[in-house]
This record gives sequence, structure tokens and C-alpha cells, in this order.
Amino acid sequence: MMRSERGVVPLGFGDGGPRKPVLNSLATPWAGVPFELHETTSMEEGVRSGPLPGRFHLRVVVEGSFVLTFRGPRRDVRFPVRTGSLSFHGETDMIPLRCEGAARMVVIDVPDTWVERLGHGHPPLDRGVHSLANGDESARSLAAAMCTEVSREAPTGVLFAESLSLALLSYAFDRLPVERIPVRGGLSHAQRRMLQRYIDERLGENLRIDELAGVCGLKPRQFTVLFQRAFGQTPYRYLLQRRLERGASLLATSSKGVAEIAFLTGFCSQSHFTTSFRRAYGTTPRQYANAHRYAVQAPGGGTKPS
Repeated sequence: MMRSERGVVPLGFGDGGPRKPVLNSLATPWAGVPFELHETTSMEEGVRSGPLPGRFHLRVVVEGSFVLTFRGPRRDVRFPVRTGSLSFHGETDMIPLRCEGAARMVVIDVPDTWVERLGHGHPPLDRGVHSLANGDESARSLAAAMCTEVSREAPTGVLFAESLSLALLSYAFDRLPVERIPVRGGLSHAQRRMLQRYIDERLGENLRIDELAGVCGLKPRQFTVLFQRAFGQTPYRYLLQRRLERGASLLATSSKGVAEIAFLTGFCSQSHFTTSFRRAYGTTPRQYANAHRYAVQAPGGGTKPS
């Protein structure tokens, strides 16, 4: 939501549209870029749908399609919009004459702080609309993943939310005709060791992208690219792997219960830990503990294979 002289209004309808969003990230613990999910339906009267002055939005159509009709100098102009449409929106005076069709659209508010985290010194536009893609499955899937996470009250944590947000914003910014910041080189051996130690010592904490980037003295966007080059996976996937490995070790060598181990390794709940563990190890934490604790404690000083 955003505040104006008319009070709080949805992101997608900066001039005070009547429709409430289907999802609002600000109503959940979501730590990524703020967004709302809106439904568009056919209408004969246009509604101003740009952001408030000084702000800009990124929009992604995640389901459905529609056609906007605008008044042109000589004739009406029709703009088809389909699933996977990706566009930046600044302040605009353009109001469609009508909208035909129905769709669900993610409307993302992009604060200056997120622009800076991407390594850009300025927003992509002040006014108008810049269409980046139509029918882009990568943009759609990233936006849909954000919606799924928020619909579940953002259980996966800060790093996952930030990683999704940076991935979608980077994807969109890279499609703008603006100067790009090259990401060259790689993490040194010392930086990799420092990161591994830093993460291992804080597996139970809600780590952030900018926190990890600061360990290496890098910008978040540059860090994300270099991390993936160095470790072969995103920061979130690496953190999840290390949490599961620590959990497996505790299950095999301690008498702690599954719920306590889930908490100690940074999972938001026992069920989240169990689901992730089964996906990685092909068995539940309790079954793993029963098999491996028995092996560790086998009589005669030896170990019994699981």
C-alpha cells in the first residue's frame, strides 16, 4: 500500500482505484521488495493505474490476458497484454478508455533502497511506461513464486525473500536500455572460507543478502552473481543445504528432538524442516535419527550400518 492525500491506496491503483489487492506482502513477514497481487477485469471506464508521484512500479502478469485501449491522435490504439508481461511504470497521465479481459498482475513497489542494492544509482524512469517483455515465462515464474511465499505467510525466511526479489528485479533491470554494471572476477579463496565460516556460525539466524555481501565488501547484486559462480548455487540454496547437513549431524549424534533441531538450524517450523529434509535425504528426520543414532551407539565400539 501507499499513502496519498486520499489515504492509503493499493500499489496498482495510485489514484485510488476501488479494488483491493488479492495479496499484500506488507501484511505478512515477507522481507523482500513490497508488492501486491491484483485482479484486472473488463471495464468500460478507464482507471488511472500509475504509481504516485516520485515512485515507480514493476508489473508482471502471472495469469490471464487483457487488452487496453487508449485514445490516439487519429484513432484508438489497442495494447494486448498476456501472461508473462513485464513492464516498468512511472507517473503517467495516460488513462485507458477501456480494458477487455481478465488477469492477475503482480505490482511491485521499487524503493530507492532496492535500486541501490542492485548497483544502480538511479531509478529506470521518472514518467511513462516501459514495456520489457510479453509472454516471458522466467518473469512470470519468479513473480508467481513470490505470491506463493506470501500466501503462506512467508515461512521460508529473509534470505529466500531477498533472493527472489533480487532475481526478479535484476532480470527486469537487465532488459532496460540503461548502463549495466559488469560483474567480473570471482570470490577469492579467503572470501569463500570467510563466507563458509560466517554462515556455519549463524545457521540458526535469519541471514540477509546485504549482510553476506558485506562480509566480502560487495554490493548485493554483485555478491549474488559471484557467490553462484564460486559455490555453484544461490546463497539461499547453499544456506538450506548447510542447515540440512547440520540437522542430519544433530539427528545422528545428539538426543535432541526434531522440533529443537529444526529451531537450532534456522527452520521456521518442524514441518518445514521435515519437508526439506525428506526432499534432500529421501527419509524423514525421525527415521534418519532412529537409523543413525542406533548405528553410532552400536555395542562393541563399532558402528552398525543404516
